[in-house]
Amino acid sequence: MVLPILMRIKSTQIFFPILITLLALVINALIMLACGYQPIKAFAAMYQGAVGGPREITETFVKTCPLLLTGLAVAFAFRCGVWNIGAEGQYLIGTLIITWIATSISNLPPFLFIPLVLGLGFVAGGFWGIIAGLLKAYRGVQEVISTIMLNFIALELVRYSIDGGPLQEATGAYQQSERIASNAVLPRLVPKEWIPHNRFHLGILLALILAVILYWILFRTVLGYQIRAVGQNQVAARVAGINVSRNIIIAMLISGGLAGLAGTVELMGLSPHRLYQNAPGYGYTAIAVALLGRLHPIGVIFSALLFGMLQAGSEEMQIIAQVPSKLTWVTQATVLLLVLGFSVYETAQSDEKADGEGSLYTRVRSILTNALKR
Repeated sequence: MVLPILMRIKSTQIFFPILITLLALVINALIMLACGYQPIKAFAAMYQGAVGGPREITETFVKTCPLLLTGLAVAFAFRCGVWNIGAEGQYLIGTLIITWIATSISNLPPFLFIPLVLGLGFVAGGFWGIIAGLLKAYRGVQEVISTIMLNFIALELVRYSIDGGPLQEATGAYQQSERIASNAVLPRLVPKEWIPHNRFHLGILLALILAVILYWILFRTVLGYQIRAVGQNQVAARVAGINVSRNIIIAMLISGGLAGLAGTVELMGLSPHRLYQNAPGYGYTAIAVALLGRLHPIGVIFSALLFGMLQAGSEEMQIIAQVPSKLTWVTQATVLLLVLGFSVYETAQSDEKADGEGSLYTRVRSILTNALKR
């Protein structure tokens, strides 16, 4: 099943991320040299920390999991032409709701409770995303503004709930929740006898499965065709009889749900299984992940893996090469800027091509045909 999917990916979707990554590494090597560090030693240490052994590889996948889910969330919304900058808030709402559920209920067996909590996390994130979708579809509110505002609301809700609020731990000594029930914890997939101290949990496999499902939805269903058509050109889609508002709402529902599921999986999969008030930033990094993956679910897997390697290797880079781990954020920012630069260039080229295509009918037919073929 995976091979036919890979065969359908265009060569530009493969070489573009590789080119961007190489350029980002070259630029960051120059930055390290300018700051007095040794880039070869730093990159070697990062490689060692990311894929230097079995435990390091599993840790890279652990770091990749939330980036993959939030990256898929952003990519799905962007495919519909909806700029969901609110994956961070949707992520936080997912963690908030499942913390409430998983600290209140403890008498259900794991085979029932785990799917229930995962589903509620998806619904919570989807609800937070659909708010911006409804505002855009029916009131014309710019989703960039509404989703950013919702991010701050979500963050303050989390802070309130665990800082004197109803979810703060019983002692009240720390700004954190109680530990979620043990029957809501995701099981480890790799026994510790095989790889000591590994944290490879079920959520990683779930994220990979969802990437394939999302590919199928986007490129093998009527819904996916309509969402891509709306993202290509709303006017053309409306002329073709597609309900634009409905697809925007559905896209934000699924996008928000995936981001909420990312927070749910992270809380259920990793110790200490508590809710804290700090925002992890996955929702913002997901924008770079989605763009580097060319908004393609399979491409997002590899771009998320790259960012997961950067995060997993940053600690080793700091210890061995004495390079601040914050430089990994510089690398991520460089990737984002390069992606945006190339995207602007491609958009300009597409606009020039569209201007020469003739009548509106010809352009509408071309857009819908291209959307169907992708």
